[in-house]
Parts: sequence; C-alpha cells; structure tokens
Amino acid sequence: MKILHASDLHLGKTLHERDLVPDQAAMLDQLLAAAVEHDPAALVIAGDVYDKAVPPPEAVSLLGNFLGRVKEARPDLGVLVIPGNHDSPARLGFGDSLFRRAGVHVRTRPEDAAEPVVLERDGERLYLWALPFLGAGAFPDAPRSQSGRFRAALDLIVPRLAGDGANVLVCHAFAAGGLASESERVFLGSAELVDADAFEPFDYVALGHLHRPQKAGPKGRYPGSPLGYSFSEAGQEKGFLLVEVRRGGFEAVPVPVKPLRPLSRLEGSYADLLESGAGRAEKDHYLEILLTDPEPVVSPVESLRRVFPNLLSLRQAAFENPSLGEAEAAEAPARASASRDGAGAALEDFLAFHRAVRGADPEPPVLELFRELLSEAADAAP
Repeated sequence: MKILHASDLHLGKTLHERDLVPDQAAMLDQLLAAAVEHDPAALVIAGDVYDKAVPPPEAVSLLGNFLGRVKEARPDLGVLVIPGNHDSPARLGFGDSLFRRAGVHVRTRPEDAAEPVVLERDGERLYLWALPFLGAGAFPDAPRSQSGRFRAALDLIVPRLAGDGANVLVCHAFAAGGLASESERVFLGSAELVDADAFEPFDYVALGHLHRPQKAGPKGRYPGSPLGYSFSEAGQEKGFLLVEVRRGGFEAVPVPVKPLRPLSRLEGSYADLLESGAGRAEKDHYLEILLTDPEPVVSPVESLRRVFPNLLSLRQAAFENPSLGEAEAAEAPARASASRDGAGAALEDFLAFHRAVRGADPEPPVLELFRELLSEAADAAP
C-alpha cells in the first residue's frame, strides 16, 4: 500500500520577517496534486504542522482549506496528522472527533498510541501507529527524557503490532545520528535523541522533525521540510516521500516540490553585484547576500534591493571578522557558509559573542571552561 509522507510544514512561518503564506499555499497545492496523481492509501503529516503553538489565522485557514480540498478530491484517502514540538496538541486536535468521521485522524494524545488507524484497500491492510511529540507530561512514570518516554510508548505499541498487514509508526522525534539544520528547534543533550534501533519492529517509520531529507536506520525516513526555512538549506531539494510499504519492507521515492521562490546565497563585492544582478538567474529568488568587500559598505540594502527585490538577509565579511588579518578574512565567506550543528554551533555562537563584546577571542582558561559547560549540558538529561 502506498503512503504519501510529509512533515514539518511549519505553516505560518516567516523568513527574515517575510510572510511565507503564498509559498506555503503553493506547496500545499503540490501536496494535493501528489495525493491525486499517485493515489496513496494514506497521507501522513508527521508533526510541526504549524510553526508556533498559537498559529496565525492565515496558517489555520491554509490547513483547513487544504484538508477540505484533499478530501473532496480523494474521499477514500486516509489522512493522519500528529503534532510536533512546535505545535499545540490541544489546538491542533480541535474537532478531531468530527474530522475522524471524514477519514481525517488528528492524533494528539500519547496515551492513544496503542490504538492504530487501520486502513484497507484491495484486500490489504495498513496499520498506522501515531506517536505525537512526547512532551514533559507524557508517560509520567517513564524516565524524564525524550528517549525514556519514547521507549515507554513503544512498550505499549510493539506487543500489539498486527500480523495481517503492514505496521507503520508515524512519529516526531530526533533519531540519533540525524543531521540537523539551522531552521529546526534542536534538542540539547543525548537524552533527547531516540535510537533508530527501536524502529526495527515496524515495516516503516514515518518521521518528522529534521528538515534535511535523510535516513534514520534501515526503517526510518525523514522527508524533510517541504520548503527551505533557513539559508543554510539553499540548494537542497525539498519535497515529500511516496512510500510503497508491505510486510517486511518498503520502497521510498522523493516527490520534489518546486518552490514559489527558491532560496539562494550570493557573495561578491558590492559593485560587482550591482553590475551583474539584472542578468543573474537568482535575481528573483529569496536571497542572502554576503558582501566580500574588505571595508564595510554603508547602507547597501536599498541599492541592492532595486536589483534583488527579494533580498532578505545581508551580511558583510568586514563586520563578521573585524579582528582577522587580510589572509584570514579572505577565508571568511567559506567558514561563514559552513554547517553549524549541535555543539559546534554553540561554540561558534559563543566565540562570535565574545568577539563582539570584548573585541577578541576568549583567553584559553575561559574557552576551556565553556567547553566543559557545553559537554556537561550535552550529556545531561532535562
């Protein structure tokens, strides 16, 4: 049976104060088109449906309109939605008992994880086990960590797995070994990671939380966010996953999304960018520009926006590395564009803050103390 797997829609999100409602509406149009074209038995949205616990009205309207259209186009499609760490379960779950009658299942209660959504088609049966993001109040008798609560939930689910159909776990979690992006709210500490080995009893695990498309062990897959939500994701292919799942295995293929405006990064001198901008393919993209001029450029945004109307972020290498020598400054753009994940991101932020406040790198004893505190934080459970 086929599943269309989406996650991390983040409806209502802004990018550098730019409203993304038109972009998200276009993305949902493509999700609807995929549901019609590929004729899956189920559409699952694995959390972070909204970007905030209290979403703006435009985001709520986007979701309501989409669910109405998808059920109108595909009345037989089973829809399963779970909350992520950005969502308010109570708000997302409003009207669930009514939606359920239309085949839209919004599962927000961890204690309901042992009751699957069961779908049948052409004599085959599919069991969808819904496990929302496990906040601090979930499974109070379990260890006080995401991993401990996750194990408690699986203790309820695994003994009930069905033998007459495919078993799919739909959950929102950070699988150990996964690669994070700047745009997601990353958990701190190994206690907030779940072991991908725990996915083994299932035929497929439809994950949400990480914004890069990636594997999580043999059974788990993240489709990633369907749009780029930080400039670190510029150039990444975004979309959904179409999964053919059966007893004992699955095959997943990406369903790409064509964004209304791609995210791009440009770098160069102020003069070169003004001169070449009109002919660049990225002219109308959402842009982050890094000016490489050795001296600061005063008030460049207005002039650059005449050429690049969707310029959202402007950085200047001269400001980012004021204490570096000329040779080191030449390497700054590459370092500034490097991936910043986990502890490395925290260390880079600390160094940048110290340079901004003190005008120099921290002394070795101060740096060593920060590294010790960072190590303690990473190992500590909440």
